[in-house]
Parts: sequence; C-alpha cells; structure tokens
Amino acid sequence: MKKPVHRSIKIVDIAKEPLKRLPYQTAAPNGKGIAYKVLPIYWGEMVGLPKELDALVVTSDLQGVIDHEQKLLGEGLADTLAQLFETHFSDLNPSKVVVCLCGDLYVDPLKRGSSGNPLSVWQAFHSKFGVVAGIAGNHDVFSCEARAILDATAGIHFFPKAGKLHCGEMTIAALGGVIGRADKSNRMSEADYLTHLRQLLRQNPAILLLHESPEVRLHRQPGNASIWNELQQASNLIVCCGHVHWDTEMVECDNGLQILNTDGRAFIFTKASLD
Repeated sequence: MKKPVHRSIKIVDIAKEPLKRLPYQTAAPNGKGIAYKVLPIYWGEMVGLPKELDALVVTSDLQGVIDHEQKLLGEGLADTLAQLFETHFSDLNPSKVVVCLCGDLYVDPLKRGSSGNPLSVWQAFHSKFGVVAGIAGNHDVFSCEARAILDATAGIHFFPKAGKLHCGEMTIAALGGVIGRADKSNRMSEADYLTHLRQLLRQNPAILLLHESPEVRLHRQPGNASIWNELQQASNLIVCCGHVHWDTEMVECDNGLQILNTDGRAFIFTKASLD
C-alpha cells in the first residue's frame, strides 16, 4: 500500500461569537444539585483539509444531559450540528465530515465526576456524519459489548491505545486517557504516556487528539507540564485536547503548533475560501 503523503493543515480563523449555544444540565459542584449551562458551538476555517473532506468537527468533555429528554449532551450535540449543517452549510456533504471526539462524553447529572458508557454519543455522531474518530477520557468506561460495537462499525475509529488514522493526505493521531495511577481506568504512568506521545509525534501527524491538555504557562492556561514539554518538539501540528477548561479556545505558537482546547466546546471547521 502506498504510504500517504503528509498534509499540513492550519486553523486560520475562529469566530468570536458562537454560532449556537446549546443548553444542558449537569451536576453542580459540592453536591449542590443541578447546574444549568450552555455548550458554545463555534465556526472556524482551516487551510489544508484534503479534498476528500468538506469539514472537521471537534469536541470533548460533554458532561451533561439535554433538559427534557435527559439524553446525553453529545447525542443532542450531534442532532444540533446536523441541523446547523442543513441551515448554514447546506452546500457541504455530511458524509464528508470527520468528527473528532476527545473524550469524557458520559455523565450522571446527579453525581459529579461520574463515569460510564458513552456508546450512544458515538452512535449519534456516526448516524449524522461520515467518519467519527476519537479517544476515551478518564470518565469514559466502555463495556465489552460497547467496544465490540465500536470496533465492528465502519466509519468509527476508536483508539483504545495510541494510534493513527489516514484521511486522504491528512493523518490524525490519537492518545486517550490521562497521566495517573495505572491501576485506575483510562490512566497510565507518566513514563508510558510520554513514550506513546513521542512515538506519535515522530510520525508527523497533521492533527493530534489528546484528552489531557498541556499546561501553557506563557498564556496562563492550565494542564500538564510534561505534555507541554514534549510538544515543543512538534511544529505545524494541531493538538485538540480537553480535560481542563481554558479561558481561550486556542493557543498558537511561533513554530506553527496550534493547541485547541475543546473542553465543553464544539467546533465546526470548514475550508477557508483562500484554500
């Protein structure tokens, strides 16, 4: 098989105001009942998306439920995004959209920090769009049956360990979970995590999906300092990550490294007109 040619892509714009805000409920801190929040959905533009794709969707940390239906926020987001494509991007083909999920898609709205099976969210996105690729966060716990369904479904690419996916000339790499005690779900030692991360970075992907965000001290954004140190070796790379919330959507570095924080946010990226 012919080895795919590497294609570099870049985010050139993210709208300042969300295209839509999706209301949801979640467990309030300190056991104080229900909190009412909104999920912002932003539109942005990229250059370098391969001709096989019309758009890219990225999101993570969808830890809430939709009010009346009490279905997981991610299920409601999939429906809302499909409606937005019909309304605002009717010239684009949903089957040529890649959805990137960066983890933590389950919640019990009555128990903060709960873990569970987010299979229904993956299936909801798969029913609306062409390809769904992603990883588990530390609160995603798939049953054996759910894993079997993901593995057997064409168009779904779940990465239980470090891996990559080729979309035309664009390579998406992925590493799920967080650094922590290896005896707990979706966690691994720092040494093992960083080894996997280095191996992925050596393959020069266009996009890297992580659940855990790096710490970017220069921009005062929280995260893991060790991950940030490893990313200093990368250039012309878009890192999509969550786990901790930043007060800005994206940090851009001089070497072409772009870090997109998707915690509690969703993004629709279409091709820039200059592309």
